[in-house]
Amino acid sequence: MRKNSIYKNLMSGVSQMIPFVVAGGILIALAFILDAGNAGASNYGWGNDIAAWFGDTGKVAFGFMLPVLAGFIAYSIADRPGFVPGFVAGALASTGGSGFLGALIGGFAAGYIIELLKKGFAFLPRSFNGIKPVLIYPLFGTLLAALTMLGVNFIVTPITDGLQDFLTNLDGTSAVLVGLLVGAMMAVDMGGPVNKAAYVVGVASIANGVSSTLMAAVMVGGMTPPLGIALATVLFKNKFTEQQKEAGKTNWVMGASFITEGAIPFAAANPKAVLPSIIAGSAVAGALSALLGASVPAPHGGLFVIFIMTNWWGFLIALAAGTILTAVLLKVLLPEAVEVDEDL
Repeated sequence: MRKNSIYKNLMSGVSQMIPFVVAGGILIALAFILDAGNAGASNYGWGNDIAAWFGDTGKVAFGFMLPVLAGFIAYSIADRPGFVPGFVAGALASTGGSGFLGALIGGFAAGYIIELLKKGFAFLPRSFNGIKPVLIYPLFGTLLAALTMLGVNFIVTPITDGLQDFLTNLDGTSAVLVGLLVGAMMAVDMGGPVNKAAYVVGVASIANGVSSTLMAAVMVGGMTPPLGIALATVLFKNKFTEQQKEAGKTNWVMGASFITEGAIPFAAANPKAVLPSIIAGSAVAGALSALLGASVPAPHGGLFVIFIMTNWWGFLIALAAGTILTAVLLKVLLPEAVEVDEDL
């Protein structure tokens, strides 16, 4: 077994899953954009051949989310023999209704099943070493993982359904508080574990193809830090070095594209001033987005998926408020910049 913590095993699955989610989600978003004239119809997004092609391709990519998540969790635990049973466990979680939570459990179960099989078949002579990873482990591992998923799906599916209902029906105070929380989490470590935890919860809320208030709060919370910093570099030039002001120009694009990592160099340079500023801005943006009822069915894209948002105007108001608050706090908290003469 690889000497990794549970958290590292989990992050192995999540990090491999996210590209599938992003690619699939943006392709589905494009399907809605290309079918904008059919908005409100029951087949919205699939109302013409071109839109349907983008939508179907996106759904295929998005469909790998849970198998990849479980497969790479199992791979992290048991190396390559864990991948097949883990992938199957994730697929069974998808078809069996236990969803994201079921895939998490299935991935860990598959990994540890393979570890037990390695010990159980250790008595075989060395001449069998060649067939263990291609026959014994995949066959018995997949069978045992599938049997495990029968119980997982039976127990977890009602929990997943209840959680899905809660996430998709957030309103009033609960929506604002959850939006504030996930918005702040997106800015805490800008692509790190706290950020990813909030993002994964947001993705789980749209896994069934629904438009989610929570996903909108996550997205606006992730866009606010780079945009707030970019605005500050324009309005309060004395707070930034020439190099930072140039980097601020890039942050306009990164923020608009929902790439929070653009804020990292600024936070690294002065975490005591930058982190409180961006966390406060993202928290306010997430709360306002939820309060104004913004929701989005895509897991990524930033301003490029604004056309498929519900209450897109609320999203833009929240984004503007969080961006301005971040910039103002940076003016208050940052000291004046001191240029360093690199020739000295």
